Amino acid sequence: MLEQNDNSTNHPIQTEASHPAEAVRVPRVAAPASLEQRFLRFSVLLTTTYLCAMFLLHPLVFSNYYFNITETKQYFFLIASALYLLSLLFARIALPPDFGVARQKRRLHPSAIALLAFFAVSLVGSLMSRYPGEAFIGENNRYQGLLSLFCYACLVLALSRQKIDLKWPERAFLLGASLVSLLGLFNHFGADPFGFYENLRVADRGRFLSTIGNANFFGSYMVLSFAVAAGFFLRANERLTRIFATLVLALVSFGALVSGSDSTVLGLLAIAAFAPLLLFSSAASFRRLPLCWGVVFLCAFLFGLLSAVLSSATYLSVFTAALCRPAVSLPLAAAAFALWFALSRVKPERLSRARRPYALALLIALLVGALALVLLNTLLRALPLGSLARYLHFSESWGTDRGKIWTFALRVYAELPAAQQLFGASSGALFHADAVSPLFSDAGLDTAHNEYLQYLVTNGALGLMSYLTALAFAMRAGFRRSKIEPIYRGPLLAVAAYALQAAVNIAQPMTTPLFFVLIGILISRKPEESSQV
Repeated sequence: MLEQNDNSTNHPIQTEASHPAEAVRVPRVAAPASLEQRFLRFSVLLTTTYLCAMFLLHPLVFSNYYFNITETKQYFFLIASALYLLSLLFARIALPPDFGVARQKRRLHPSAIALLAFFAVSLVGSLMSRYPGEAFIGENNRYQGLLSLFCYACLVLALSRQKIDLKWPERAFLLGASLVSLLGLFNHFGADPFGFYENLRVADRGRFLSTIGNANFFGSYMVLSFAVAAGFFLRANERLTRIFATLVLALVSFGALVSGSDSTVLGLLAIAAFAPLLLFSSAASFRRLPLCWGVVFLCAFLFGLLSAVLSSATYLSVFTAALCRPAVSLPLAAAAFALWFALSRVKPERLSRARRPYALALLIALLVGALALVLLNTLLRALPLGSLARYLHFSESWGTDRGKIWTFALRVYAELPAAQQLFGASSGALFHADAVSPLFSDAGLDTAHNEYLQYLVTNGALGLMSYLTALAFAMRAGFRRSKIEPIYRGPLLAVAAYALQAAVNIAQPMTTPLFFVLIGILISRKPEESSQV
């Protein structure tokens, strides 16, 4: 028998590939991105670009100064949104889901479904309208016709399917708001660097501001801007970011002060009441909330000093004029800064435990306020209220004749056939009703100056219910998400403030499109969700 070699039995055979020093290194090649991944990357970039364009350019765009400002902003919104939606659709066609790869199904968000129902109800109402030709554009409804409603519904649906990075859109919003505010401040003190007022009637110059136009529309935009600026200020951590956040908050505060609209105060009160509910779980942001209002009151003090030496060219609201008095603004600023200092020593546990008591106190305050209004307009009608009577005593002249307008709108709705009470009388209903029996001798009435009453007449009870359902689900989603992602606090506050302002305001192409964009953001996909279109 042959004798075996010890070396061959005790040691494994080494090959060239098994020796570490002589191993062949094969470079790793990254796997090509799947069609789904490429689509998702493109959709994120496209969505970010669209949001930046809407937040930065939409408030600033104009073509013939104030004379076609409504149409210009309407065209910009529709064209930009159509390009976004079509690009998203074509990208989906060019980059379809990967064949054979299972994808998690994601249900439509209830808010998006409700807005689609809102459009469907409006479409039915338009088909029953006596003026169906006006329903598409809605010229006698501040351009809130079927075209706008369809665009709102599709846009919210598309945004609800996206993962949105809000970092750059938020900054675009803040930059646009700062520019609008700065120009509004110039306009208030008589400076007109771009010539907006050159061919405007003298009687109109006191109520047109910046690149927005009407004071109420400007005030509505400033409330949206203040909400986003406050949300950014409350969570700013780095030194340069804090400086930028403070500067933007100051500019937007000046813009809100010069708006000349009492509805601006209503929106700011909504932000002040609702903001703490979002911050109890975040001690650092909650402690900074009084500092935020301290900046606002300090700006009011500085604005009062400027008003003492510079003449005003646009109107101020009664509340703004009172707030800007040093005897009012300085004590409020001092109280805010003192509260900020006091909260710096409160432990986070104590703050978190205060959420429910605050929510209960806020609810009680709202109920007591509502009861007080009822009593002041019934049993206690004779109670002297001084200058507050114009706000607390309801009459036909209340809110610059809004009392008369609301009564007229309710009367128009009550006289509609049952089918139109459900589905609406479509765009232009109030305008044509007013043409038969004019409410004012010097102007035609095309809106109820209350968005909810307007939707009741033009979109019916079913349309109003659909709209309120969409709003409720969007705010619920935003509230839950803001607990995890603080960047969503600003958009949520903006939507809440707009919803309250809507009780005395008009849906129009200036701020209403931004409102629906913010709703789409609130119900967008969360980062941890699976890839899905």
